[in-house]
Amino acid sequence: MSNLSIQTLTFIFDNKTDHILLHQIAGEVPLKRKHSGIKGSIGTLEDMNEAAIHSVKESTGLEVSNAVLRGVVKIIQTEPQESTIYFIYESSKFSGELDSKIPGRLKWVDILNIFNLEMESLVQEIMPNLLDGESFFEGSIHLNLADEVLSSNLRICNTI
Repeated sequence: MSNLSIQTLTFIFDNKTDHILLHQIAGEVPLKRKHSGIKGSIGTLEDMNEAAIHSVKESTGLEVSNAVLRGVVKIIQTEPQESTIYFIYESSKFSGELDSKIPGRLKWVDILNIFNLEMESLVQEIMPNLLDGESFFEGSIHLNLADEVLSSNLRICNTI
C-alpha cells in the first residue's frame, strides 16, 4: 500500500540582510542536524497559501503577509512506498519576533553561505531554483531511506 501526503515548504527571506530562515532538524534520523525550510500540513478544507502562512506563524512566531508559490515537487520513497507533494513557497514580507515552536533550531543563514550547510536532499535539490528568485519549478525527486537522491527531474516551467 502506498501513502500520499500533501505539505507546504516555506522559506522566509530577509532582503535587508540577505539571510534566509532555515530549520535545523532535530531527532529525526537520517535528517538530524540537516537544514530545511518551514514544513506544514494542509488541512482538507484549507487553502494552500493560507496553510503555508499559518505553518510559518505556528512554527516560528513570524507573521507572513504574502507567500508566493515558487514550485511543486513530489518526493518519492520506494520503501516504504511513500510520496509527499510539497507546495514550495517563499516570502520576504514578515513581521514579529522569531520564536521557535518546533523541535530543532531556527536560524538566519547568510545566503552566500547556504551551500556550506548540510541540507535535507529536497532542499539541496531545489535551492538553486529557489535562489534565482524568478522561476517556477516542478518535478519529482526519488529518495532512498537515507535521504539520498536516487534521481531528480526538476524543470523550470516559466519565469514569474
